Amino acid sequence: MTSTKQMIVNAFSKAFNKHFYNELVIGKLAHSEMKQHINKGDEVDITMPGLVTLFDYDGGNLPTAEAATLSTCKVKIDRGKAFHFELSEMEEKMLQGSKDNPEDQVELAKDYTNDAIKQFAAAVDASYANLYTRAGHYLDNSGSAITLTPQIAKDIFAYMQAKFQRGDGKGHTNWIDGSMVCVIPPEYQFYLGQLEELKYTESGKTQLEKGYIGNLCGWEILVSNNIAQPEDGVFYPLFGVKDKTLAGGISADLNTTYYTPEKNFNTCYKGYGLYGVGAPRADYLGTAKIKAPLTITLPASTTNSSDKS
Repeated sequence: MTSTKQMIVNAFSKAFNKHFYNELVIGKLAHSEMKQHINKGDEVDITMPGLVTLFDYDGGNLPTAEAATLSTCKVKIDRGKAFHFELSEMEEKMLQGSKDNPEDQVELAKDYTNDAIKQFAAAVDASYANLYTRAGHYLDNSGSAITLTPQIAKDIFAYMQAKFQRGDGKGHTNWIDGSMVCVIPPEYQFYLGQLEELKYTESGKTQLEKGYIGNLCGWEILVSNNIAQPEDGVFYPLFGVKDKTLAGGISADLNTTYYTPEKNFNTCYKGYGLYGVGAPRADYLGTAKIKAPLTITLPASTTNSSDKS
């Protein structure tokens, strides 16, 4: 029979697996796979979405079907995050009381692990963001950062749309309608918010994705604090194809253990998660080197003066 403490360990892992993906923002550009039994330093295979080859047809029977081309990206598991927390006996009893309803138990476990899940997702997002150096489509101002205005902020979206749509002249294009995503820092959002197109956003979506603020030039726009900022005031927003641009391997097992310290009735839980990221499709990734100073023009103040007697 599973002990209460082991049941709690299992609930924590299930909560992580269920809610982790929803916390990713930059990770929306990635095909991320949960991997069992991985160690730091391992290389894992991430199977990217398949491709189908078209051929000329002038009638008659079709040739024998060929398998869809699946590309595999090797990702090194070279990063990790650890956790260590304590639960009181009362909190353990609350989790124990929900054992007859696994879904309720997972949701209750999420209440205790929510911050850890958010921090782990933010760390993975930050690693994805630093892959901007692999971008196949790049824009800057003769080596310097582009200083944003509302119009320039929009023009960058249009520029990247044209770059992705151009393709190779053989019918292949890096633009997939309904799947194009751009992730920007809040400073970029400040300028987009001054455009009429994005002052008021009606998404039409039944469920808003985390970070979503609207659409522009065919791009679904997400906002993240984890966009790469290698130098003060300079950012690298990312443009790409949802689920197809980047690759990630994340440990499904949080390697959680528990123990009771001496002279203590409460139980401590500790564990760690590992991950690694890669950018197998440079042609599916774009970035721009931008500066987005937060400045506003305030109306001139008017001082009312009155005669004093």
